[in-house]
Amino acid sequence: MVLVPDRVGSDVIAGRYGGPLLSVVMCACVAAFALGTRLDVGPEVRAENAGAPVVATTATKTSNPKPPEVKTDREIEESIAQRTTVARVKLGLGAVLGTPFRVLALGLAMLLLGRFIGGKPTMPRALTLAALASVPGAVRSLVTALAAWRQPSVVPGELDSLVRSPFVVPDGHPVLERLLTGVDVFTLWSVVILAFGLCAAADIRRTKSVAAIAISFVLYLLVTRLIMGGAEPAPGVAGR
Repeated sequence: MVLVPDRVGSDVIAGRYGGPLLSVVMCACVAAFALGTRLDVGPEVRAENAGAPVVATTATKTSNPKPPEVKTDREIEESIAQRTTVARVKLGLGAVLGTPFRVLALGLAMLLLGRFIGGKPTMPRALTLAALASVPGAVRSLVTALAAWRQPSVVPGELDSLVRSPFVVPDGHPVLERLLTGVDVFTLWSVVILAFGLCAAADIRRTKSVAAIAISFVLYLLVTRLIMGGAEPAPGVAGR
């Protein structure tokens, strides 16, 4: 039903969040597995070993500074293996634990928002809405997995840029460009689902629901992009 946001209300009223939530987590796990199998931290480790800077200390001010320690090939390989393992564990934990946590947080946000604007939301409905709004993020995870499998290797710096659909921001608008960082078609898809589903979750008029979600989304972007200076995933978008 998420392909037709106008029909999300019936699923939200039913309060069946188990299926959508499980689907979102599974898609995140597929993306984490694909990225983990293609992850290559070798160039990053070798670059750090080749260009390790010398940090000046009190001891080196009166004596000749020691040259940076150069690791042997065996030490480099061990460092690569260790860092790869840590990165894969982080990807797995982010999919298995981080994804449901984000859905739960979004559900709580929808519950509080619904009550704030005078509605009567319930936790099952709010959680169902959050799970349905996370389905576009699950689709993005599958696209990310396909993109990763099509490449021989993926370096850590490319994990967040394998799938990207940037907005065309006119030149001379750095604030607008910063505000829309990380916002793509999947984000907007999630926002539309939230706008149409909140009216069913909180038992309010659709116009009120759309206005509340639109204002909340703009405020979220202003706080996370301009005030905090970050580029966190927008609401409703599941992680990798």
